[in-house]
Amino acid sequence: MADHILEGRSLMPLLRGNNVEWRDFAISEYDFSTSSMATRLGLAPRDCRLFMVVTERWKLIHAEGGFRPMLFDLETDPQELVDLGNSAKHSDIIDELYAHLHQWSRRMSQRTTVSDAQILARRKGGSAQVGVLIGVYGDEEIPDEHLAAYRGKATPVEGSK
Repeated sequence: MADHILEGRSLMPLLRGNNVEWRDFAISEYDFSTSSMATRLGLAPRDCRLFMVVTERWKLIHAEGGFRPMLFDLETDPQELVDLGNSAKHSDIIDELYAHLHQWSRRMSQRTTVSDAQILARRKGGSAQVGVLIGVYGDEEIPDEHLAAYRGKATPVEGSK
């Protein structure tokens, strides 16, 4: 299976009773930007995201918006009642779980239908298509002749020739 097309794995080995060692951690993400909790916390929509990293023993919950992480020891606290997120004694574990989150965030999930070979082939002729100007914030100071290829076909204005 091409690594750029599908995130996931066949569950057939598990259904057949085989042990699998696919990964050391799992990630979950949650957007609560439309919830009443977002309003109660006074958060901007972009700060209403949670990320959970879990290993066999540990669970870390990272919340955007300036909150400290939450950490739970699933071995000694399976009900997740004791938050160790502000414990200096567990800083190495928190760092390790954040490293897992960072690794996950760099995966190829944003480009799932185009292979590296297809991308390289598209580079050969350059791009004369409508697209994005990398590094340009606004087009106010860019001459029109440089922007023409990015604006697409002109739409006639009513009453003009």
